[in-house]
Amino acid sequence: MQTLCRPVAPRDCDILGHMNVAAYVDAVSDAMFIIQGLAGLDRATMAATQRSFVAARLECDYRAEMLAGDVLRIDSRVLHIGTKSARFAHVMTRVSDGATVFTAENVSVHFDLAARRALPIQDDLRQALERLREAI
Repeated sequence: MQTLCRPVAPRDCDILGHMNVAAYVDAVSDAMFIIQGLAGLDRATMAATQRSFVAARLECDYRAEMLAGDVLRIDSRVLHIGTKSARFAHVMTRVSDGATVFTAENVSVHFDLAARRALPIQDDLRQALERLREAI
């Protein structure tokens, strides 16, 4: 599913002239908030329940440069849902030519924001993530 589409801003680029590593990670973070929202864990729900997914692991491959003005698109999918965590995959493409420029897999932990500890993924969230996983 498409989780992000936006241009690369000049502020996203480093002294080498291409998109900075931090901007790639930021884009994956934004894509994860879209996935959470689609699963029913939007900002209001996070505030009310004090629960969210938090990053635990990110593995990525940089395949081609992105420059200021390029438009990126991220397509994401749910790969696995565990007891307290889930694994996701993200593919970033450059819209102008369809080139895959970046791929990533991340593990996110379901987290109690008040207690600062991992929580089991509750049934309604698990079912929503399963629907997203099966939709692909």
